[in-house]
Amino acid sequence: MERREGRAGYVLIAPTTVLLALFYLYPLAQTVYYSFTDWNPASGETNGFVGLSNFTGLFQDGEFLRAAGNTALYVVVVVPITMALGLFFAALLAQPFRGRGVYRALLFVPYIAPIVGSALIFSFILSPLGGLVNGVVTALGAPPIGFLTSEPWALVSVIVFSIWQGVGYTMIIYSAALTNIPASYMEAATLDGAGPIRRFFKISLPLVAPTTGFLAITGVIGALQVFTQVYVLTQGGPINSSETILYYIYNQGFVFFHGGSASAAAVLLLIVGILVAVVQLRVINRRDPIELN
Repeated sequence: MERREGRAGYVLIAPTTVLLALFYLYPLAQTVYYSFTDWNPASGETNGFVGLSNFTGLFQDGEFLRAAGNTALYVVVVVPITMALGLFFAALLAQPFRGRGVYRALLFVPYIAPIVGSALIFSFILSPLGGLVNGVVTALGAPPIGFLTSEPWALVSVIVFSIWQGVGYTMIIYSAALTNIPASYMEAATLDGAGPIRRFFKISLPLVAPTTGFLAITGVIGALQVFTQVYVLTQGGPINSSETILYYIYNQGFVFFHGGSASAAAVLLLIVGILVAVVQLRVINRRDPIELN
C-alpha cells in the first residue's frame, strides 16, 4: 500500500518536475555553460572555450562595476525603505477609523497597476517640459531639472518610483501579519501599562519577524533583478549612471551580442542572490524571543 502511494506521488509530481527541468534547470545549465565560452547570441556560435576570461573581464569592465554599484545602492535603499513604509502604513491602517479601506486600496493600486504604464506616467510627471514636479520647481524660481536625464537624479528617480510602486505590497503583507496577532497579547500588555509605541516594538514587531524575513528575502532578490523600471524610465542613462546588473546583462546579450559576458554576469548575479538569501535566513532564525520587560 505504501509503495503504491509512493508511486502515485512520483506520478503526480512528474509533470511539475519536467516543466521545472525544461524551463528552469536547462536554461540555467546553458547559461553556466555559455559563461565559459565566447558565445554570440546573434549567430549562435560559441567560438570555443575561454575558461574564466568572461568572469575576470567583468571585474575589469568599468561599466559592469558601475552597474554593480548602482544595483547595490538600489537594494540598500529600496528594500528597507519599502518595508519600513509598508509596516508604518499597515500599523496605521490597523487602527479603526472611517475610510481606512479606501486608503489601503489607494496605497495598493500602484503595485497592481501595469508597471510599464505606471513608469510612463511617472516619467510625464518628472518631465522638464511641463511635468508636475518641474512645474513646482520653476514656480520656486529654479531652472527645470532633468530628473531622468541627469546625474544623480536618474538613479534617484528609479529608486523613488520603485519605492512608490512597492509600498502597497509590503503594506498588505504586513497588514495580514498584524491581523494574526492574538488580541490577548495586546490586552495583557495594556494591563501591564504598555503604551501603543511600546506594544508595537515589544509585541507587534517581534511577532511579524517571519513576515519581515520573507519580505526581506523576496525584496532583495527582486531588487537585484530590477530591469523594467530602468528600461522604461532611463534606459540606463545618462552615461550608465542608472544602469543595473540586469540591464547590463540585457545590453551585453541583446545589444552588443557578447553572450559570454552576459552569461557570466547572470551567473554572478545568481550566486550573489543565493548568498544573500542564505545569510538572511540565518539572521532570521537567530531572532530573539518577545520580551515585555
